[in-house]
Amino acid sequence: MEITIREARLEDSSAITAILRSLGWSEHIQQEAFTETQAQIAERLARLEREQTHTILVAEQQGQVVGYVAVHWYFHLMRGSDGYVSELFVHPDQTGHGIGSLLLDTIEKQARQRGCTRLLLMNRRIRESYARKFYAKHGWEELGDAAFFSLTLPATSM
Repeated sequence: MEITIREARLEDSSAITAILRSLGWSEHIQQEAFTETQAQIAERLARLEREQTHTILVAEQQGQVVGYVAVHWYFHLMRGSDGYVSELFVHPDQTGHGIGSLLLDTIEKQARQRGCTRLLLMNRRIRESYARKFYAKHGWEELGDAAFFSLTLPATSM
């Protein structure tokens, strides 16, 4: 079946919410009402559209959004432009059909067009994609000398 990769639209918030809930990774999302999560995603999509610092692409198959990727484009002094892939999710019923690969390939092409010198991402070792070596199969290298740190900040109202 044909897969179309396109820019995300506000009306995709429902499908993206369904994908996130189907993964079952976030206790917060699982406990939150579907409509609440959907509203937050729609708000974030609108914000990202205004800021123009991100690219959100969806994979569509027979009119249904079955996956998406989110990339942050940023500049820094030492290397120039980079892209950070913060999210790449495919609905669990659709994995293994090349959807994630198409999303990743599309982002790589966009990064080259933007003159980026590097794409980065974090993949948790407990994830199935890590076990399958999904990113390694696409030429990505695990940085053995790097540590990825996180600082959780208290929630604030926007």
